[in-house]
Amino acid sequence: MQRRLIGAVAVLAGAGLVPGAAGAQEAEAPVEEASISSAAEVVLPTGDRVGVTEDGTLDFPDGEAFAVAKDADGERAAVPVDAVDEVASGEYRASDFNVDSPGTGFAAASAAVPNVTVTGEWLDGTAPDTFAVSWARVGSTEGGGPEFVEGGTAALTLEAGTYHLVTMMYKGADESDVVSAIQEVRVGEHPVEVLVDGAKAEPLGFDLDREAGAESVVLDVFSYGPGHEEGDGAWLGYAAWPGGDLYAIPSGRLSGVQDAGYVLREGLASPEGTADPYAYNLFRHGTRGFRGDLTPPVADADLARNDADFQALGAKGSFTRQDLSDHPVYDAWSYTNTGEVALPSSRTEFFTAGRDLSWEHRSYFPYEGGPGSAWDLVHHRSGALEPGSVQAMSWNNAPLSVGVDDNGQSWPPATFVRWDDMGSLYFGPWMFSSAMGGEAIQSDYLPGKITLSRNGEVLAQNDQIGLGIDAASVPAGQLTVTATADRNASWTPLGTRSDASWTFDYDPDGNPVLPVSVVRFTATGVVNGAAEGGTVQQIGLEFAPQPGADEQHCAAMTFDVSFDDGATWTPVPIDRDGNTATASLTLPDDAAFASVRFTAADENGNTVSHETIRSYAIA
Repeated sequence: MQRRLIGAVAVLAGAGLVPGAAGAQEAEAPVEEASISSAAEVVLPTGDRVGVTEDGTLDFPDGEAFAVAKDADGERAAVPVDAVDEVASGEYRASDFNVDSPGTGFAAASAAVPNVTVTGEWLDGTAPDTFAVSWARVGSTEGGGPEFVEGGTAALTLEAGTYHLVTMMYKGADESDVVSAIQEVRVGEHPVEVLVDGAKAEPLGFDLDREAGAESVVLDVFSYGPGHEEGDGAWLGYAAWPGGDLYAIPSGRLSGVQDAGYVLREGLASPEGTADPYAYNLFRHGTRGFRGDLTPPVADADLARNDADFQALGAKGSFTRQDLSDHPVYDAWSYTNTGEVALPSSRTEFFTAGRDLSWEHRSYFPYEGGPGSAWDLVHHRSGALEPGSVQAMSWNNAPLSVGVDDNGQSWPPATFVRWDDMGSLYFGPWMFSSAMGGEAIQSDYLPGKITLSRNGEVLAQNDQIGLGIDAASVPAGQLTVTATADRNASWTPLGTRSDASWTFDYDPDGNPVLPVSVVRFTATGVVNGAAEGGTVQQIGLEFAPQPGADEQHCAAMTFDVSFDDGATWTPVPIDRDGNTATASLTLPDDAAFASVRFTAADENGNTVSHETIRSYAIA
């Protein structure tokens, strides 16, 4: 799929992809990279920046609403709602907002004589600010659009047949209100006039047990024929943070051969100042158009519940919570937000539950210098949740150390991987991560230095943590990856420096998940990034191979600690049993931070060493 290629090229370009055994800075950029301003980011003509991950998920800027539509190839245009009228008037082209292959697709409408007139009327009978129409021929994979028009009338040219018209009307430039509809029409010899009557619209949403305000909304409205593929049929989308009011016009009879309906994803949060805050992360799939109760009751008892404990990483602050609801049929193309969370704090979070719905959770610390500057993404994963289930989830779990992806998130594909779809080797260690509570912390756009060597010869380097190289240029042999990163983050005094080195045997025909590991590190008594001085901590160590790699067994492990930011190190005796070890560590009363250093080797001679300065604080 083209959007996968573009996202992959963008990320590898940001990681210093090189075509051969040469410095990454000397790489000749692939053609696709030229239209992407930085790794996994598209700059729209309006100046808005939209993030695009390899799996197609979009990250939109806070506080804005977007109309999203697909062309015949399934590529998406994400148009800020306050710029839709410029697209409708021809000032911008829809292709200018293509976030999958920027600047391409979205062919102009046919010059044939229109024979279908579609008129939209708002809730009060007035014309909408902007009107979007997409269409699908019933019983086939044919589809077209979208057409964006100013005001309320769109003219289409359709061959004889039965069609579903998928429409969205917008009113209000900021946090736009939206009216959606799916209607069936028959086209014959004579012109057809269709009215999309907003006076019949009903609110679209959820009726909850508690008062909650929308923090974000993602809406898909579609009609797909049998056996459809990406880009077939009709599809319109809407994404907003926090978004305006949603309405839908109940559908009449729709031909049953179509998958015609909607998917609503919404993130909501309790009113500001609520003594015991809470949030909702909800999903609903509607079939046969817009039918039945469009704002059905949703009881807390039928949802899954997370009791979230949001710790601080050594400094009070805040971060923004997001969730991704993954459905096997209806892809999530954007995260939903549930608002900014103060650190430290706690709240109850409710989720739509069901075996066909899998949840990923993340939070991000605020940009310091806009998109492209270093930031931390904190990941958790619940998977499928049972109705009525309750689980505890602790966030920002220091101590910090070097990590590999161990929570199954959809992006990046792995930390050290031969990425066969791209013909590349990719290395992206997580330099300031966590191993407590199923958490992983990934620092994006992290400055530093990462180097790939083979048998002592440097093959590639990059000045951000993330490195790609053409797999065909790397023969079998012993590879060494070294990485070092310094940072000064406003949201934490922890993790000021990490250094790491991996040496491992590489087989170009072997497992694409490479045989690397880290020493996963846990410590008792760390709360809000700090442990109490003068106490004795129980330390847990685990030799942790990258998930998906060939089986590895620990042959050796060491642990050192420093209380003076790495100026001196003290070995800590460990009691190792196979891949795990334990230790006791007495914390001094007069130190401010604990730094940690580890080495490990497996039975095949693959080795790892890594250290993190200021892994956690001492209070």
